[in-house]
Amino acid sequence: MFKLHRPLVGAKAPHYVFMMLIAFGLSVAGTRVYLEATGYPQIGDDTFHFAHALWGGLLLFVAVLLLLIYVNRWMVDLSAVLAGAGVGLFIDEVGKFITQANDYFFPLAAPIIYVTFLLTLLVYLIVKRRPHISLRGNMYQVLSELEEVLEDDLSVSEHAALVARLQPITCQTERPDLAALAVHITEFLQSDAVKTVPDRPADLSRLLNALRQVEDRFFSQTRTRRILLAVYVVSAFSTLLLLFVLINVVTGTNGELTDMLESILLTQSYVSGPTSLKFYLLMTILSLLTDLLTFAGTVAFVLKRDSIAITMGTVALVITLTFTNTLSFYFGQFSILLSSIYSFGALLALLRYRDRFLQPDESIL
Repeated sequence: MFKLHRPLVGAKAPHYVFMMLIAFGLSVAGTRVYLEATGYPQIGDDTFHFAHALWGGLLLFVAVLLLLIYVNRWMVDLSAVLAGAGVGLFIDEVGKFITQANDYFFPLAAPIIYVTFLLTLLVYLIVKRRPHISLRGNMYQVLSELEEVLEDDLSVSEHAALVARLQPITCQTERPDLAALAVHITEFLQSDAVKTVPDRPADLSRLLNALRQVEDRFFSQTRTRRILLAVYVVSAFSTLLLLFVLINVVTGTNGELTDMLESILLTQSYVSGPTSLKFYLLMTILSLLTDLLTFAGTVAFVLKRDSIAITMGTVALVITLTFTNTLSFYFGQFSILLSSIYSFGALLALLRYRDRFLQPDESIL
C-alpha cells in the first residue's frame, strides 16, 4: 500500500526558490521591455497566434520533466530557472485570462503579476527562516550530498561538512537505525576509499568575496552613512514639498480642491469612477505616510540615532513595496518598475547597513 511520508524542507530549498524568483522577475521585466521596444510583434499568421504564455507553459513542462527524469542536483538548479522563466512568461498574459475581451493591457493585470511576485518572495523568506532541521532532514541532506562521492568530486570542505553533519546523528538515541547508518557512512567517509579534491571556490563565491572587498574598501560606515543620509534628505525634501502643496489646497478655496480632483481624473486614465478614485487617494495617503516616515528617519540620521533611522526607512520601504506599489501598478502599470527596483535596492542597502554596522541589541527590527 502506498504510504505518504511527511514532507521535509530541503536544506537547499531557499537557494532553489531564490533562483526561481529571480528568473520570474527577469522574464516578466524582459518580456515587457522587449515587447515595448519592438512594437508588440506576434508569432503566427491570420489563423494562428503563438502567445508567449505557450512558451511559458513549455518551459514549465520541461522543468517538471527534468526533475522527473534526472537525479543530479544541478538539474534542480536548471529546473528552478526554467520554472521561474516559465511562470513569468505565463503570468505576463494574465490580462487575457481574466477578461472577456482578452485584454493584455487590462489595468488589473500588473498588480496581479506584482502580488504574485511578492507572494513568491514571501515563500522564499519563510523557507529561508525555516526551523531547525530535523533528524530525518539531516539524513536526507547527507544522502543527497553523497552525490559528490559518486561523481568523484567531493572537496575537502564538503567532506568535513558531511562528517560534521553526521556527528549529531551518530550520538542520538531516538533512531538507533539512523545512528547505525550514520556510523557506517562516517567510517566510509574517513576511509582511504574516499578520495577528495582540493576546494575550488565557485564563481559566485569569488564574486561575493570580490564585492565584499570592494565594500570594505570604498564603503566605510561614515561614507555609507553619508550616502544613505543624502537619499533620506532627497525624500524628505519631496515630503516637505508635498505637505506644502496639500496645506495650500486644504486651506484654499473649494475650487482649488475641485481642480485638483479634476486634474487627477484627467491625468490618470485608470481613474474611471468613485471606486478607483478612492483607491487612488488611498495610494496617495500611503505615499504621504511613507514620506513622513522617511522624513522622521532623516531627522534620526541627523541626530545620529542610526537604529531608529534604519527602522523608519525600512518600515517605509516595506509599506511602499507591499501596499503602495500594488496600487501604483494599477494606475501606472509597468512605468513604475524602475521605481520598484530602486525601492527594493534601497531596502537591501538599509538592511546591509544594519547588518554591517549596528549591533544586534541596537537594531529595533
